[in-house]
Amino acid sequence: MCGIAGAFGGGGALEAARRMGRGIAHRGPDGSALAALHGPDGGEAGAFAHARLAVIDPTAAGDQPMATEDGRYTLVFNGAIYNYRALRDGLRAAGDRFRGGSDTEVLLLGLARHGPAFLERLRGMFALALWDRERGEGLLARDRCGIKPLYLADAAGRLVFASELRAVLASGWTGRVLCPGATASYLAAGSVEEPRTAVRGVGALPPGTWARFRVRGGAASLDAPREYAGPLPGAAGEGERDPARAARRVREALRDSVEHHLVADVPVGFFLSGGIDSSAVAALAAEVRGGAVDTFTVVFDEREFSEAPVAAAVARRLGARHHEIPLAGEGLLAALPDAFGAMDQPSMDGLNTYVVSRAVRESGLKVVLSGLGGDELFAGYPSFRRARALARLPRWTGPLRRAAASAAGRLEGARAEKGALLLRDPDPALAAYRASRTLFGPRAVRALAGRDADPAGARPPAGLPLLQRVSWHETAGYMRDTLLRDSDVFSMAHGLELRVPFVDPATAAAAAAADDRLKLGRGSKPLLVAAVADLLPREVWDRPKQGFTLPFAAWLRGALHDEVAGAFAAGPWDRVGVDGAAARGVWSAFRAGRVGWSRPWALYTLLRWARHNGVEAE
Repeated sequence: MCGIAGAFGGGGALEAARRMGRGIAHRGPDGSALAALHGPDGGEAGAFAHARLAVIDPTAAGDQPMATEDGRYTLVFNGAIYNYRALRDGLRAAGDRFRGGSDTEVLLLGLARHGPAFLERLRGMFALALWDRERGEGLLARDRCGIKPLYLADAAGRLVFASELRAVLASGWTGRVLCPGATASYLAAGSVEEPRTAVRGVGALPPGTWARFRVRGGAASLDAPREYAGPLPGAAGEGERDPARAARRVREALRDSVEHHLVADVPVGFFLSGGIDSSAVAALAAEVRGGAVDTFTVVFDEREFSEAPVAAAVARRLGARHHEIPLAGEGLLAALPDAFGAMDQPSMDGLNTYVVSRAVRESGLKVVLSGLGGDELFAGYPSFRRARALARLPRWTGPLRRAAASAAGRLEGARAEKGALLLRDPDPALAAYRASRTLFGPRAVRALAGRDADPAGARPPAGLPLLQRVSWHETAGYMRDTLLRDSDVFSMAHGLELRVPFVDPATAAAAAAADDRLKLGRGSKPLLVAAVADLLPREVWDRPKQGFTLPFAAWLRGALHDEVAGAFAAGPWDRVGVDGAAARGVWSAFRAGRVGWSRPWALYTLLRWARHNGVEAE
């Protein structure tokens, strides 16, 4: 995993790329490089910058930007291709020669030979840029799940792109104006919905797409993205009803995914929360590798939030080298300046990833596996049960539900607004998702930001069963826009590669192949439990689900109180497009116990992020 950046068209592309290279240096502590790129006439077309975290073939043979022997193609790439060895064998059989053993070289020669069609063969996470000197054209692409980000700005004949929004801003080719609607989007969900970003004029290349760009007469232009792969797969119609067969298929797929995600030429560690997802990944890895693994758990003084005893039990069962990372409110307060310095876009989540990633990197590891994605695929969130409950309501209740939604929408308070969301949409999957993931309801967003959130409104493919539709919303929304984005930026802030074996097409296909009735039952995620329970202590899976979260409510009334209260009082809220009186009302409501911690924390985060990055509303 690394950081990439590029600038094309106009004058000064090399200097713009150099500035962006400095902006992504933290992502690649093992080396950095800059390459000027030329067109067919020999004139300057643009430049690539790269920062390297050496994981696969850490020798100089894996350095980037990487060019073919004839110099025609040049590649920068961020991520990891887990099936690169099989792909290399195929390319060798076709006549390609390799100078090293990296997945980067496989990607370079595969794209040179097959073009964008090669993207469909990749199993991994990636964002890449390929330049073809002979044609004066380039290719941008991103993995199908959006694990790796790629931000770009295309205007006035100039194109810039990078692994982080802040690097795009560092180019000097864009402004620092808050995107119209970004504040409302953030307030609605706790993160800015793709393809929009927090900054006007900068967008995200959609997952599973590629886009061609070219330079003609010194000016760059970008084509519309083309899709090469959809989101994680689903299956229409009834699925496998036999519990043993379904569990066996999940076990085999997840084990295969974990084995692929262990591909590295450096040691690999594991986040271990004590829940079934991260425990399953660590247990299967121990089974595949046949040796001790390193596991890492954040522990709190607030015992009701800590899963430390369960995580320790898992580590003992696996014979792991277990590392506990203590975190208190005072420690988070001390870490806030660096954490907000690492935050690429405003997010109410993710600081836990920042803290544990720092500890893992300080231990000397470069790669860590996470259980992210298990809840989305195996019905671990409340949204799945809510959707099933809504679907069981008789059809004649539709008019009553809509009337109740209208009445609830006129009431004050967060619960009333969420109740309105739950009842309003006729699709139980979307209604349950929105009720679960909405931070500020529509009326609260209008009061704070003066406009509606304007969601993208994408819908899952037709024919998917109910729980798969919920899964589609969770993976294409909350997972992509919050969890994966935060995991990338907060792990890479410490030069740590974070891998997610659940976010894998084969694992998703195995989950989708099971009938909905196998995914909900007694306890949390019964299908996943059936697949891996024999590997784990009983206390991991035979207990109520406990989501991993920091004890913010206690900290906002304790160690963080003065810092956050001062920010609410001082603002300036108009610089982030928020009504100051409405914002202070949220803080007062929290102190009075009328709303939870997430609302004031999200507002504080927006203000702090904008101030740190010099971004203001117009």
